[in-house]
Amino acid sequence: MTPLSAALALMLLLPVAQAGGSPQERDAIIKSASAAVSAGRRAEAKELLRGAAEKYKSVQAYLLLARLQSAEGDASGALETLRKARALAPNSEDVLSAFAQVSLAARMPLPAIDTLRSLVRLCPTVAQYQYLLGVGLLSAGDALSAVAPLTKADELEADRPQTLTALGLAYNNQKLFADAKTRLTRSLELDPENVDTLAALAEAEAGAGDTAAAETHAARALAKTPTHATANLVIGMVRMTQQRYPEARDALLAAAAADPHSPKPEYQLSLVFARLGDEATAQRHVDLYREKLREMEQAIKALHQGATTARASGRQ
Repeated sequence: MTPLSAALALMLLLPVAQAGGSPQERDAIIKSASAAVSAGRRAEAKELLRGAAEKYKSVQAYLLLARLQSAEGDASGALETLRKARALAPNSEDVLSAFAQVSLAARMPLPAIDTLRSLVRLCPTVAQYQYLLGVGLLSAGDALSAVAPLTKADELEADRPQTLTALGLAYNNQKLFADAKTRLTRSLELDPENVDTLAALAEAEAGAGDTAAAETHAARALAKTPTHATANLVIGMVRMTQQRYPEARDALLAAAAADPHSPKPEYQLSLVFARLGDEATAQRHVDLYREKLREMEQAIKALHQGATTARASGRQ
């Protein structure tokens, strides 16, 4: 399970906040909605919850409705529902947690990070919030800032494979491959079949020059998930060192397709097309690399500006 899918699964299991209104009638409606879900009548359940939420201004009903919307893949609907819940209960841990996790699952790291910073301030000893903040920062491309909350999460709750893997990814992105390998090796001991960990360990090994180990772990990851972006990236890099340029090209093109926002495959593709004698295509990938790197740098800048504004306003 990926960090994002794990976050969504956790969100669906969280307890919900209680709210005001007419308790008996409101609770009867929510109970009817629960029965409708159990019977597979999800549309009916959503209408019941929407009615209870709007009539009684019920945070509980809004949260339950958002869970149903998230489970059906309606991230935008769930976020809009959670915004309404947040307007009613701006400091509710349950609401903030649900909003952050749905945002992460929808690949919207900026609102997730802003919310998780508030959660970490409110609940500094909850490892899961530190972990999710680190995941959000990683998703936004800020690997350097991700290390602190991920390290804190590991201190609060040691030997969680997902935290160790996220730390490994953060170190890989800073080219601290020895540090990455230590965390990823331990994570793999705890969860031997995790595809993301296998691929991240392969990237650390490739960065450290151990191409044989990198190829082995990347191949294991691709056997499970043939389209895995990092595993294809590593295989492309390994094939480059072996001067098997057509195979390297194909793997790197697969990596770029699987992770279209990452500049890493574009840089490697510029090298492989140059080796193949296609200078025009090599230059096109250089341009794409610079464009994606610039977008990532702008996103990181926006994150830091947001954090500065939050501190100035007293929210952090």
